[in-house]
Amino acid sequence: MKKFAAFWATALFVVFASTAYSQSLADLAAEEQQRRDQVTNERVITKEQADKFRTEPEKAFIDEDQPPAKEDSKETEGESATQEQAEKTDPDEPVDFQGRPESYWRETMYEARKKVKDFENEATVLVLKLNRLHNEFYSEDDGFKREMIQREIQKTFYEQDLNKENLAKAKAELQDLEKEARKSGALPGWLSGKTR
Repeated sequence: MKKFAAFWATALFVVFASTAYSQSLADLAAEEQQRRDQVTNERVITKEQADKFRTEPEKAFIDEDQPPAKEDSKETEGESATQEQAEKTDPDEPVDFQGRPESYWRETMYEARKKVKDFENEATVLVLKLNRLHNEFYSEDDGFKREMIQREIQKTFYEQDLNKENLAKAKAELQDLEKEARKSGALPGWLSGKTR
């Protein structure tokens, strides 16, 4: 009988607590709706007001009366890049047959060599990672962990193949740059590095 009374007391308590809780959620929802109804005064900022606080000229807005600008061809872009480079450089700096200065060749060759070196370093890291994973695989007794290590080994093999492709491309680009430099009359000393 005591168990029966305790059961009913617990059941009544749960019913009243859930009713009180649902009423409090309903009250909260009503208050939130009231708050949202009161917040109706939205402020819209116009373009003129935004222009007051802008520090750079707006590039995103395009004048509708103005026709869209035509895209330049790759040759025009290359010429403009060469002209910009020539304007930035010292007028007494020696140039090749196409007007590219010594600093252009030093910087370009430095970047190309750095790219090759980075891929070579990445290849070394991948070899070390593979060695570590193989050691972990053979020293592990748990089959589940061995399976995870095997997946990591396969992923590393994929990364290694990708690295080999990227390294071959970077070396080919470096050779192409050296050929282009010789054809354009760049002196051998210009191709040595970034700084004079």
